[in-house]
Amino acid sequence: MSVNLDERRARVLFNLADNMTPVRFRKILERFGSALAAYEADAEEWDGLEDVSSAQARKLHRHCREAASRLPDELALLEKHRARALIETDEEFPVGVRALSDAPIVLYVKGDYRPADSLAVAMVGTRQSTPYGRAACEKLARELAQAGVTVVSGLARGIDAVAHATVLKFDGRTIGVLGSGLARFYPPENKPLATRMVERGAVMSEFPLATPPDRGNFPRRNRLISGLALAVVVVEADETSGSLITARLAGEQGKDVFAVPGSIFSKYSRGPHRLLKQGAHAVEGVEDILEAIEVFKNLSRPVKRPAPVQTNLTAAETALMECIRLDPVGMDELSVKAHLPASALSSALLGLELKGMIKALPGPAYVRSEHSLSSPPV
Repeated sequence: MSVNLDERRARVLFNLADNMTPVRFRKILERFGSALAAYEADAEEWDGLEDVSSAQARKLHRHCREAASRLPDELALLEKHRARALIETDEEFPVGVRALSDAPIVLYVKGDYRPADSLAVAMVGTRQSTPYGRAACEKLARELAQAGVTVVSGLARGIDAVAHATVLKFDGRTIGVLGSGLARFYPPENKPLATRMVERGAVMSEFPLATPPDRGNFPRRNRLISGLALAVVVVEADETSGSLITARLAGEQGKDVFAVPGSIFSKYSRGPHRLLKQGAHAVEGVEDILEAIEVFKNLSRPVKRPAPVQTNLTAAETALMECIRLDPVGMDELSVKAHLPASALSSALLGLELKGMIKALPGPAYVRSEHSLSSPPV
């Protein structure tokens, strides 16, 4: 191997080795004190690994030696993608992740993770989000961003993407954790979003850079999402959603779990409602979350409460807002319910759109926007 090893490169090498896991790596560290010392040790010296047979230990040793040939390519990918390989002795390595019993061998990072990002809340949910779920996610993400709280999620389709994009819209900080390598970004349609996130936060992964998005990676990824945050909020999820895994891991890590109540007629409410039955906190507004995370004594600064936004509406617009909720409603129904003629209806709908109070959907149909959920008319 042509690359000179130091502790950081040795850990990158171990992360490349077949059958190496964070738990096995912890046993190796306990035996040898460092990855570099373990790599330099003979196969016979690996025989004393706790809970690992002699045959398994020697096989792991062989895998690590074989991984050395792949290290130069991994280091080249790191440079190409302008990423860094953090190890737990780095000051930038997240404190909450370092505390995990199965902390990652290496944490690959693009962007800027700051100490202030330890004041973070994770928001997760279904990839098939409803208008209600998206509106609830936008409302909470915006208010968390305005309160100076970093929002963590998994950069998946649906709720994750809505949370990240909303935080960026309101100039907040956000962290994304991938279930693939940084050089094999998934899902591809969220790559532009990730590029923007790197400028106001970071994108992370524990997997070697070329790792594909295999199904088994995502449950493992979820412990990092909860580890980075002081609390986890589940917005929408069915009963088989990976978001419930994140919630369970958060509970095991001693974190607060929140769930957004939903319609009893939606299958995407079943996950949050199950969490509520199991003792999760119900979220009715961002204050519920802020009050909980302030009990942590390791916060470096007080949480700011977002100021409510006031929006002036005309009489016709006010009448329409009484008829528009989070389920899509068409123009004919609105005309009847609001008792408005066609000309006044069109004018009021346009006014509400321009004020950010409603969103137009194909049909045409209309739903309330996130802005309208926290902006009482005056």
